[in-house]
Order: sequence, then structure tokens, then C-alpha cells
Amino acid sequence: MRLGRVEAESLLQRMEGRKVAVLGDVMLDEYLFGEVSRISPEAPVPIVRVVGERAVLGGAANVAANLRALGAEPLLIGTLQKDAAGDRVLGLLSDLGISISSLVLDASRPTIIKTRVMGQQQQMLRIDREEIGPPDPAVLLGLKTRLEQALDEASALIVSDYAKGAVNEPVMDAVRELCAARNLPWIVDPKPAHKALYRGATLMTPNTKEAAELAHRPAKTDAEMAAAGAALMAELDLKGLLVTRSERGMALFSTDAGHRAPWMIPTEAQEVFDVSGAGDTVIAAFGAAVAAGADWRDAAMLANAAAGLVVAKAGTATVTPAELLAHYCEQEAV
Repeated sequence: MRLGRVEAESLLQRMEGRKVAVLGDVMLDEYLFGEVSRISPEAPVPIVRVVGERAVLGGAANVAANLRALGAEPLLIGTLQKDAAGDRVLGLLSDLGISISSLVLDASRPTIIKTRVMGQQQQMLRIDREEIGPPDPAVLLGLKTRLEQALDEASALIVSDYAKGAVNEPVMDAVRELCAARNLPWIVDPKPAHKALYRGATLMTPNTKEAAELAHRPAKTDAEMAAAGAALMAELDLKGLLVTRSERGMALFSTDAGHRAPWMIPTEAQEVFDVSGAGDTVIAAFGAAVAAGADWRDAAMLANAAAGLVVAKAGTATVTPAELLAHYCEQEAV
């Protein structure tokens, strides 16, 4: 079950310039690259000699970066502080031509930073700098105001929830009301702890582990996945569910499918180097395709191809239309 090159090219052209709102936790992803040649005499841990570093957008900001790379126009709604990390996030967004007008300054909490220490091409350690919790009333009001303004322009909304505080009950109540009034699809990359916040979503994009936790049942085999997905759809009143299953590909559930079984989409990943941010790529590609009016199956197949390309890259990364079209050309040549 794959898109052809002609269908993929047409869909990518329709995605060009489509406005997609992204609500969620904005982060900075740092990478420290080093060499490991000995163990510390102070403790039984490897010594990493740093030889390079890189900073990229993370969390909801990475979803926005993926949308931009695919040719869509992201409208990013979230919070950050005017600290060193916040300035780096703003600079990275500006470099990509992503508007910062929908971001809300939160002076009470630092900008979230995830620092990954990489030695010999492997992640050895991750350091998180964050203060988790709901925003204060003024920041909350700012988020809801920016959300309403963005949804007046957008063709779809992506909720990128990393459970850091930007996605909370008052904001999600506003999401339901505003999207219903505008007949806009809203798609969620979930965290199981926030399950109740996603009731009534158009579609969710959990991975296998998240789907099992959300449904409170196993979801490894195709049969288990079908049962867990159906239960989750019914419990949360979802219209659709797209479960990413690593080497098993994806499973797409839809209430409009005309049949009860999910569509099983085989993986397109040829090489897996780093899965960091792969879920951001999936929801960005799917959301942009839906905003462009694509059938859910076509949107899922495009997202599947995009994920297959991004996991072959080191660190948090994005995929371009040119890379996707080259992938489809290679498939046709086989």
C-alpha cells in the first residue's frame, strides 16, 4: 500500500503554502558529538571528548520545522522565555522563515532544552532542563488568544503534546470549541498521561507503546493492534487513529472506512539510524496532507514515506519534497 510518484507529486504541490497551526511544547534540542576512548577514573562512566555540537528545533517547534520543510506554512503556538535557549529557538525559527508572532513569552519558566550526548554515533545520555506544569493565568490567556487567531487562518491544527504544560485542560477546551466552530480537523501526537484531553479529536498518532498504554491492553500483533485501536477510537470518540509501529509500519483506523479492520501500511524505512523526532515528521506530513484535502490513506502513506527517510538521518531532522520525490522515483525504478 504505497503512493505512486505522480500521486505523491500532486499531493506535495497541493501542500505548498497551506497554513497549519501547531500547538504544543516548544523546545531546543542540543547535540554534543564526541569521541570515547576511556573510562573515567572518578566513576565507572565513559569520558566523552566533545568534538562538535549542534542545536535544532525540538518538540512542537520541530513539527513546525517539518511542515516548513514540506512546503507548508506553520503557525506555531507555544511558550518560551527570553533566555539564551529562547533566543536560539527564535533565531532557528527565523532562519527557516517560520513566524514567531503566535508564541507567548513565559517569564516564570525557562525555555525547555533537551541535550543529547553522542559518542561513537550512539546516544549515551540525555539531559533535560525544564520546569513542568500549567502556565500562569496571563500566559494561558495569551495561548488561547494566539490559538484563536491562528485557527482563523489555518486549514488544520496539530497538537504536539510533550506533557510539559502548553497542552492543558483550558487550552484543549478552547481547541474543541474553536475547531468545531470552524469545522477544522485537529490531529494529536499524544502523551498517555493526558488521555482525557484528547476526547473528540479528529485523529491521533500514537506509537505502539503509547497506543497500548492509552487503551490499557497489548498492541503488538496485528490482532492486538486492531482490538486496541478500536477500543481507543470508541472510548475517546475519535474519527481516526494512525499508529506508528516501527518495523511493522503503520495502522490506520477510520470511522469512515466502510469496514472495521484497520489499513496496515508496511514500513518504507530502508535504514534506521535515529528515531528522534520521527513522530514529529509523521504528524507534520499527515497534517499538511489533510490540510491540502488529501484522503487519509494517501496522507498516511505520505507520512509513512517521510518517516522512512527521516529515521535514516542523525538526530532530529526533516524531509523535503525533493527527497520524497526522489524516494518515489527510486521505487518506480525497482
